[in-house]
Amino acid sequence: MSRSTATKASGDLAGTASTTIPAPAAGATPAAEPIAAPVLHLLDYDMLAPDVALQLTTLVDALPRPRGIMLQLVQAGDDPAEVARVVATDPATAALLLRTVNSAQFNLSREIVSVQHAITFLGANLVRDIAVHHSMAIPLDTRNLTAERIYQGLWRDSYLASGITLVLAQRLRMPSPSILATQALLFRLGDIVLVSHHPQMADLYHADPDLIELVDQTQQRFGFNSAMIGAHLAQVWGLPPQLHTLLRCSLAPLVGGPESVATDILPGVALGHFSTRLARALARQVDFDLPGALQVMFARPEAYYLADYMAAIGIDDVHAVLGEPAVERRLAGLPGRR
Repeated sequence: MSRSTATKASGDLAGTASTTIPAPAAGATPAAEPIAAPVLHLLDYDMLAPDVALQLTTLVDALPRPRGIMLQLVQAGDDPAEVARVVATDPATAALLLRTVNSAQFNLSREIVSVQHAITFLGANLVRDIAVHHSMAIPLDTRNLTAERIYQGLWRDSYLASGITLVLAQRLRMPSPSILATQALLFRLGDIVLVSHHPQMADLYHADPDLIELVDQTQQRFGFNSAMIGAHLAQVWGLPPQLHTLLRCSLAPLVGGPESVATDILPGVALGHFSTRLARALARQVDFDLPGALQVMFARPEAYYLADYMAAIGIDDVHAVLGEPAVERRLAGLPGRR
């Protein structure tokens, strides 16, 4: 059975090979051992029993529809004037945005009093990301403190992943960097919904298992995974078809190389997987240490195919590209890292 209409290889891999972790930058501690090929039976729609498919549909239908502004924001790009114009059309989203940027999460030195003011301080990409977040109105039971912390952490990591993707896409001169950044922002949409709808999952996320283990345990518990949730939401909410396809394939880098992903979504899948994993590693640091974060990230089983995906989009040496002074300065300056 095929994993997806947009993939060419089976998602049921059982490998015994190993891969070498990319060489770290000078001064970084080298990895002790290569990573073993992951073993994961990755589920997709054509594998679902009718009762499990109904549970997935019920979960998605239980969520409120996003505000009408969401689709405009997804398509707005990172043009400051356009982002400001779109956000200004929805007072509720604008108010939530200002409350967020003035919170302790961003720890700004002065109060932000308008959307344009926020764009000046934080940049159009991050302001758009925050507005997209609030336009979804995903409910959360704030009585479960662990679930709330994980939920907010997933969004924080998603903001950071979007910023990382924008920096790399611009560095590589890729077409439509802002679209790729939006795709990275929503790459973990299924996880966000899962924690919101099933707060008992928060303990598993809090343990920070390897992504392969997280997906495996989620599939055992529910019979579906976060990629299927995100893709189904994108379809129901009327988001761009390419985003739906990309979210459906967002876990493909766990079970196969870049040749298993359709070429039109390969940049989004590669950057989405890379940036969300790097964002997670950076979020666990006290002080910014990019070489250290890369070393931790590439040492995990979930990164087995990651270097291949980055090479497929033109980054043969991840450490060298991210170590370029201009790139590293931009990454170090991304707001919301902690």
